[in-house]
Amino acid sequence: MPRPPKIASGFHGGGGASKKNGGETEWIPTGCICGALAAGILILGVLYGRTSPKGPRYGCISQLSSYLHKRFQEELGGKCCALLRPFYQRKDREGSCQYIYQKGAELAVEVALNGPAIVTECRKFRGIKKIVNQLY
Repeated sequence: MPRPPKIASGFHGGGGASKKNGGETEWIPTGCICGALAAGILILGVLYGRTSPKGPRYGCISQLSSYLHKRFQEELGGKCCALLRPFYQRKDREGSCQYIYQKGAELAVEVALNGPAIVTECRKFRGIKKIVNQLY
């Protein structure tokens, strides 16, 4: 299995895209979901996702992902890369989305660690060491 950063790197920019203009690269967000949110959902899937197409379609992972959407919206004021990016880049000295990535990671960890308390049908995930070993 590829390493997590490799798996998630395509989520940057709402799905990632750039357009060359006169030799310079101008970043154009391609989608409306923030890459930090999408990566958080990916992590929840690793921990709580279905292991078979059988079983409840709208079970634990769907509810946790929905909850993460709600928390992300509450904390950052939106979920759309094209809307969040310009606002937060103006606030950052480096013009990056560092704050969004940090807050998104914090929220994903919060939801991951509290999954069974948030959605009672979620089972505690396997030990983190075992999961990390499977990824690397």
